[in-house]
Amino acid sequence: MLLFGERIRAARMAAGLTQRQLGLLCGYNEKSAELTVQHWEANRRDIPLEKIRIVAQVLNLKLEDLIP
Repeated sequence: MLLFGERIRAARMAAGLTQRQLGLLCGYNEKSAELTVQHWEANRRDIPLEKIRIVAQVLNLKLEDLIP
């Protein structure tokens, strides 16, 4: 079973997005976009609840597919 961050990474890569692009699409600014997604994917930082829906939408996933 993939961890949450691994699911985000796999879906992001399948969508052809960089970490920076995903962060920007989720509403983060230029300075924090890439670093924030890096932390999510490494399971070093929890994703804010309000961002989970945005991530799922951007990656064209159902919430059930994203949350382990």
